[in-house]
Amino acid sequence: MKPGKILIVDDEKDIRNLMQEIFDEEGYVTNTAANGTQAKEAWRTQAPDVIFLDVWMPDIDGITLLKEMRTDPTLEQTSIVMMSGHGTIETAIEATKLGAYDFLEKPLSLAKLLVIAERALEHTRLHQENRQLKQTLPEQILPIGKSKLIMALRETIDRLAKYSMPILVAGETGTGKKHFAKALHKTSDRKESGLLVLYAKDFNALAQKAQNESNQELLNQLRALDGGTLVLTNADILTDTSQLILANLLNKQCFKCQTIENPVMLDIRIIVLSKTGLEEINQKGAFRDDLYQRFQVMPIQIPALRQHSEDIPEIIEYFINHLVSHDGLNYRHFSVSAQNILRQYSWPGNLRELENLIQKLLILGSGDITDSEVKSALIQPEQTDVSEAGVDTSINLKQAKDLFEKAYLSQLLRETGGNVSDTAKRSGVDRTNLYRKLKTLDIDPKNPV
Repeated sequence: MKPGKILIVDDEKDIRNLMQEIFDEEGYVTNTAANGTQAKEAWRTQAPDVIFLDVWMPDIDGITLLKEMRTDPTLEQTSIVMMSGHGTIETAIEATKLGAYDFLEKPLSLAKLLVIAERALEHTRLHQENRQLKQTLPEQILPIGKSKLIMALRETIDRLAKYSMPILVAGETGTGKKHFAKALHKTSDRKESGLLVLYAKDFNALAQKAQNESNQELLNQLRALDGGTLVLTNADILTDTSQLILANLLNKQCFKCQTIENPVMLDIRIIVLSKTGLEEINQKGAFRDDLYQRFQVMPIQIPALRQHSEDIPEIIEYFINHLVSHDGLNYRHFSVSAQNILRQYSWPGNLRELENLIQKLLILGSGDITDSEVKSALIQPEQTDVSEAGVDTSINLKQAKDLFEKAYLSQLLRETGGNVSDTAKRSGVDRTNLYRKLKTLDIDPKNPV
């Protein structure tokens, strides 16, 4: 492995020389700068892996220089550690919020300096590997696994990709119905013409607006989708107006409504998703029979995760790679015993619950994931409602994650009496990063509500 490159930016010569001597002895390639001007020249000549940056300097303060560093493409793969002899929590929070990896107080501890350097270098290398992984790995398409059920699903995708018939996909919440629909689109001849996924309630609203002459939002979206695929979730709640529009798209390949004079010809494949299928609402007269018959030609049932638990190790690896390459989370390996615990769990929330669990474990810890960590992370059924009624899907994933983190950290702070150090230890989050999270989530450690 190549030695790490370190740049030390500090106006005090004795500190620069001491740090350089320490890092040289450890095998690092070290460079120094006495001010901001020298620092810019140094990093533009050779981009370092880690920069140790003093907050107080004569020509420019470290926070201002940090902002410039974070916008310089040369330092995109560089970890920056701030240093100060007059450090405050506010300065540390501001620095980490601006993108600093960590914050060190002077006088510097030799042991801590070396540990931070090693961790910062590892952080840089992981960031570089994640970027390379995202650039080089072909996009994997669910369903993932080698069980008979999953192999049959993949064969179904390959078979249906050749045709344009409408498809009904049924399955429990979180089983991956949307993943199946997207995989079907991406393997079909329509993949270059676009994919639109809409919740039925949103399609209903657009269909209702289409009755207003001044609103053509739905027509414009469908025109842009011509030749592609439309996926509608929760098909059980499609209104009569929505069903009429779908019937025209399927039976006459056109968009018609009372506010336009001539039908607009469109070629759109339609895939609808449902938890239980459409038979019951059809029998109740709440779903058009002509539509029902079209969707019954090739109904697809997505199995629950508990029905193919032997695929869980492969699914874990898929979600980890996805979260690492797309969300920038650090890679963690699940031990065999940890994987076995997940295979034995009932997964009432199916793939969605598994993905959320993996994301939580990647965010809140480091190193190999053990069976004890998995046991403590698994939410007991009596504590959780995984039904759709218990999950707010009106917000995006980032907002949902922020809500979870705020509730989790607030609870820990209450249990530790507002002790940030104890909270950091119990959560597995570095104390400096914890301060940043508390600031971002607007949590007062002394009064966590």
